[in-house]
Amino acid sequence: MGETPDAEWQFYRTETGRPVVSEEIQDVLGDGPPKKELGALLSRIQYNRALPRDTKSLGQGLFEARLTYVGSEYRLYFAHGPQGGHVLLGLAFHVKGSKGAQERVIARARDRLADWLRRI
Repeated sequence: MGETPDAEWQFYRTETGRPVVSEEIQDVLGDGPPKKELGALLSRIQYNRALPRDTKSLGQGLFEARLTYVGSEYRLYFAHGPQGGHVLLGLAFHVKGSKGAQERVIARARDRLADWLRRI
């Protein structure tokens, strides 16, 4: 048997159940090679083997997972489940671009986290 991960990934869904983060990942990455790289990054995080460059705390419980692939920068914003729960919640995904665009996506991730916490 393989080892057990420290946490399991979940991706935010709207109140109506729409998998918006999964859709964002699919829209940006499709099924190309960067999607495999994202899978490897998520695995390192869930098994508590993230490299120093893999993640960054953005404060107030929000984290950034960083993926660089052939000159493109991608970001997955995520949070840990409440009370030390073994959940990693993916909140928003995008190609890193202008500072303003990135700030809007971070604000969306914070809104989604607040919504998720209200509903659990």
